[in-house]
Amino acid sequence: MRTLDHDLEDIFLAGWSLMLGVALVIAPWWLGFDNNGTATWNAWACGSAVVVLSMLALGQVYDWLEYLVAVIGLWLACAPWVLGFGEVQAAAWTHAGFGLALIISAGAELWRLHEAPGARSV
Repeated sequence: MRTLDHDLEDIFLAGWSLMLGVALVIAPWWLGFDNNGTATWNAWACGSAVVVLSMLALGQVYDWLEYLVAVIGLWLACAPWVLGFGEVQAAAWTHAGFGLALIISAGAELWRLHEAPGARSV
């Protein structure tokens, strides 16, 4: 398990993931796919999980937190077709876009955890 002392970049990345999680929770109403139960519940569940993980990362970032965020991002990108709501354009694009953004954010944080001078194993 790796961690690193917080600096501005870590706070930014954790805050960015937190904002993505909050936006994903409100996306069904905001983007108008709240009438599709599967897409709505998936957005709520994944968004809520990202919010919790990001709040933990604001305190102290660990690699396992970022791996979980990346897995959620991967799931979000695949969910429209796995769960069968790929024909709902707003829901499919929202899930794929948020999933890609979370994968990129988690990847950047994981890179920092393994390459930054302050990173260490615990």
